[in-house]
Amino acid sequence: MRGKLIAHVSEINALALWLLGFISFFSNSSVLHTCIKILILSFALISFGSARRSIKILILIILTSTFWLASEYGVFGAIWQGLERASIFPAFLATLVLLRGTADRRPETSLARQAFSSLPANQRAGGIVTGAHFIGAILQVGVFSILAPIVGRNASEAERREVFLIAARGMALVPFWSPFIVGMAIASEYLPDVPLWQPVCLGLALTAIGLLTSSMIMDREFNPLMIGRALKSLGPIIPGVFLTAALVIVTSTVTGWSTLQSLVVSLPVPCLIGLLGMTKENSLSAVKSVKTGIGRIGPEVTLMTCAITLGTVFEAAMPESGILAWLQSLDLTEASVIFIVIMCMNIAGLLGIHAIVPGTILLVIFVNINTGLADLVLMQALLVGWGLCTLISLGSLTIITGSVMFNLDPLRVITLPNIGYAFGLGTFCGSTLYIINLLLMA
Repeated sequence: MRGKLIAHVSEINALALWLLGFISFFSNSSVLHTCIKILILSFALISFGSARRSIKILILIILTSTFWLASEYGVFGAIWQGLERASIFPAFLATLVLLRGTADRRPETSLARQAFSSLPANQRAGGIVTGAHFIGAILQVGVFSILAPIVGRNASEAERREVFLIAARGMALVPFWSPFIVGMAIASEYLPDVPLWQPVCLGLALTAIGLLTSSMIMDREFNPLMIGRALKSLGPIIPGVFLTAALVIVTSTVTGWSTLQSLVVSLPVPCLIGLLGMTKENSLSAVKSVKTGIGRIGPEVTLMTCAITLGTVFEAAMPESGILAWLQSLDLTEASVIFIVIMCMNIAGLLGIHAIVPGTILLVIFVNINTGLADLVLMQALLVGWGLCTLISLGSLTIITGSVMFNLDPLRVITLPNIGYAFGLGTFCGSTLYIINLLLMA
């Protein structure tokens, strides 16, 4: 009885956060934002008891670190700012649950699932990593809501985990070049003189290498015919994917909102249309699934909120820590700066720190000291590190959202092979960027 009551309260809390998050896009009311923060805190407290033991331990570590930093450097106000920054994620995750619940029962998904399931296992990897990358370049982590229903709820944990790990590698390459991600927006703000086409072209070249590395070395598979066949199996859902992507792009362009905001506002529209186009039985089943799923995102919302708050407090504590002054006194080489940026992003990812925190700090540091790097190279190093750290960070949307969509333990999708992929590809990209810098600065 008590468990049902808690579940019911969680559902109500999540729905309220979804609704208030949606309204907050149209209102800057301080009262509204305060209500959202209070709801997030209450949602976290309610959800903590239902979280996995590993997630509970991680949350406690993050909270301890957050309050120590805030106390040591007198930045308690940053905790409130962190909650403000995290306020969009409950609505975002709830929207993805709606997309998943709708897509899972659409006839197109059923056809795609049958075609995909009929493929031999060794023909899936190349198609998944490539498909996840290019669909994810527009929809970002929303791609998991497309892939998860195709794998199916009855798939074994091992199969769901394998598909997610492959797709996550494809997603990790998206920030290398996509203008639709937060990383590009942050980098462009600090390096405004770099024309967008330059990081897009350079990033696409590095992305091609990353995709080949994933297919040939990680999955030991590279056959264009197999990749084409695997992508063809996703054919029934491709029109819906691109129509949805177009809607998100139009919303973002017209309103000027971020991709996350545009997803929250625009995705319910095609989902509702999709629900109306189903049989009554499937529609009711989808609605029930969405209602239940939204009530279960609490642990993931809590983890994301804690990770973002820790990052915000860490960012606020940086000026008082003396790190900036120390780095400014060092005579770092161009190669050192490139690898510091990429590897610090990866290490921060392993520590569970959201990419926006080390990304912003590194840009603040190296934009304000003489590095000898072309702005394009510094920007691309940041984008490479940003992408790769999302593959191995418990604070990233890729890991948290993918875990929700594929029903996996977030700690079990941070694997040694993917950590090796992140640091190995980061080393190769860093070396390439150093050579490019020599050419640009000659």
